Amino acid sequence: MKFRFLLFSYLLFFYFLATATDVTSLSEALKNPTQVTSLNLSGSGLTALPESIAKLTNLERLNLSGNSLSTLPAGMFTLKKLKHLNLTRNKLASLPPAIGQLKTLEELELGFNFFKTLPKEIGNLTKLTRLAAPKNSLTTLPIEFAKLTGLQIVDFTYNLFSNFPVALCGAFSLLSADFSFCKSLSQVPGDIKNLIRMKLLNIKNTKVSAAQVDELMWIIPECQIML
Repeated sequence: MKFRFLLFSYLLFFYFLATATDVTSLSEALKNPTQVTSLNLSGSGLTALPESIAKLTNLERLNLSGNSLSTLPAGMFTLKKLKHLNLTRNKLASLPPAIGQLKTLEELELGFNFFKTLPKEIGNLTKLTRLAAPKNSLTTLPIEFAKLTGLQIVDFTYNLFSNFPVALCGAFSLLSADFSFCKSLSQVPGDIKNLIRMKLLNIKNTKVSAAQVDELMWIIPECQIML
């Protein structure tokens, strides 16, 4: 009987632990902050995020998409276990250099904001495998992005690049790069030959010529080029 009671207690404990790890309210998350690993605040009408977010020390996934955030609290950049950060569809025009402190980050989503540049400190995110920043106003990337040797997927659709960023030619693990609908994009550097693992380059609805695509097919023969 005692064993059954203990077993029931353990099962009950793990049930509450599991249900506490994925929440959709910051106030609820802060009731047991160290138990929360995933917080989804998408579409919550947020105009600001409180510094108390820093109390979620075991947070791995943070979804802030579909809000009206124009700034981010310093406390967010102390989340040492954060792996997935979604900032899509906000009112952000810049990211602070502190973004480089999120050393465990694997996926970063920045689409549908107002970014004209991204901070060089993103180059410190050596575990980053996916970066999505469609529908912004980016024209170039910091050379420090060449340090993102684990980066595999990038999405820069609907931006203002005129050239394929040279910095990405140092991201040797890159598998897929989407620059479609970057309507000013007209040049792809020869250094793209360094991306020997790349399987897909999407440059639909750009100014890259068919002649240049023919050249690219010789430079990166294993890559499918979509024009």
